[in-house]
Amino acid sequence: MPTSTPPSIARYGDLMRSGELTSTGLIQSVLDRIAETEPLVSAYAFVDRSGALAAAHRADDELRHGTDRGPLHGIPIAIKDVIATADMPTLAGSRVPLGALTEADATVVGLLRAAGAVILGKHVTHEFACGQNVPPTRNAWDHDCYPGGSSAGAGVSVAVGSCVAAIGTDAGGSVRKPAALNGVVGLKPTYGRVSRAGVIQPSGSMDHVGLVTRYVADAAVILQAIAGAVPGDPSTIAEPVPHFGAYLSEPVAGRRVGVVSRSFLGGDDPAVTAATQAALTVLGGLGADLIEVDMPSLPLVDATTTVILAAEAGYSHLALLRAYAASYGPATRRYLQLGALVPAPFLQAAYKARATIARDVSHVFDTEGVDVLVTPTTPLRALPLAEMSIERDLVRYVRHTALANLTGRPAVTVPCGFGDGLPIGLQLMGRPFREAELLGMAAAYEAAAPWAAATPAISS
Repeated sequence: MPTSTPPSIARYGDLMRSGELTSTGLIQSVLDRIAETEPLVSAYAFVDRSGALAAAHRADDELRHGTDRGPLHGIPIAIKDVIATADMPTLAGSRVPLGALTEADATVVGLLRAAGAVILGKHVTHEFACGQNVPPTRNAWDHDCYPGGSSAGAGVSVAVGSCVAAIGTDAGGSVRKPAALNGVVGLKPTYGRVSRAGVIQPSGSMDHVGLVTRYVADAAVILQAIAGAVPGDPSTIAEPVPHFGAYLSEPVAGRRVGVVSRSFLGGDDPAVTAATQAALTVLGGLGADLIEVDMPSLPLVDATTTVILAAEAGYSHLALLRAYAASYGPATRRYLQLGALVPAPFLQAAYKARATIARDVSHVFDTEGVDVLVTPTTPLRALPLAEMSIERDLVRYVRHTALANLTGRPAVTVPCGFGDGLPIGLQLMGRPFREAELLGMAAAYEAAAPWAAATPAISS
């Protein structure tokens, strides 16, 4: 397990403001890293070299003239290829023409640019983020293994250092899975915390804009720039935006940590179980109160997630399917067509099951007084791609992450160990719109564990 200490966003900012580093130098080094690693990991669908360097020059010029846009000034960030960017193509991993849907920046991209971030390019995704085809992206730690869900480009590129941070989408775990399986941090905020305007979504009621970073503190910085209600944007909810970094150094002694019962953890992978237990020991050593909890409706998660994701994706693609069915990949087309055929009573039953699951989760937080709920992020490590089955394994991989999508609650994954050289993630789920406290708990674990500095040995 090679280790190093990649700089945080704050450290890059300090170096730029002291004159020891320029944004242009940072962007050029990241572009060099892209050129070095892309032949092996294929994380990018498009790299805007000239645009990124031009933006970096502007960022440097602004700093020289006293304009500082904040912590993200001059920092390179890459975007998932289902999030619209006005100055580079947005293809959603598909040959289906998207036209006016992608001509303007998505709100989240506009906010990042306003905060001074430099947009590097677009990350590879499954076609329309549906998870049915096999993109070329490869796991950063073992190129023969599964890299994660539809935001795999984000997890892989942050892990190998071909971007500092990445923005993805997460309808069932598609940010947190690749973050966990590539040994980095992934955050899905509360439903409605971040605008989805300009995002091509597979599921209106479960999809979220999320982010992948090297460190928990970096996630707080990114979220600060993109969170908040947008007037006239129904995908956002008008909740106050706190200072997300305020809790990063808070002690966790006395915080109540709900540990989901062993029956839900599943025991699919002994290495995952062992790493999770070790992480809980660390949290207990920090003074957290570990409380085993049980939620009777958890066995409904798999089926409920499957029905809602398929039906909502299918219905949302009806017009495009009628016009461009032949342009879809065969597996994606079949998935969307089957989803569109889900009978309304089945979908209504799934929504009722989701309400039951949400009540169980609320009971744990509100009645038992839990501050965060802990599970492994995925019940197993990255499988060899040659052994993967979409029908069998994708549902297994989202068993823990989908709980936060079904309930709209914030969830973060942090690295918590390795098994045979493959990363393992720990997921913490919190109360709605309490991301600051959730990140504080995650940062406390990160600081007490040795995993944050681990980087894969990869060169061309």
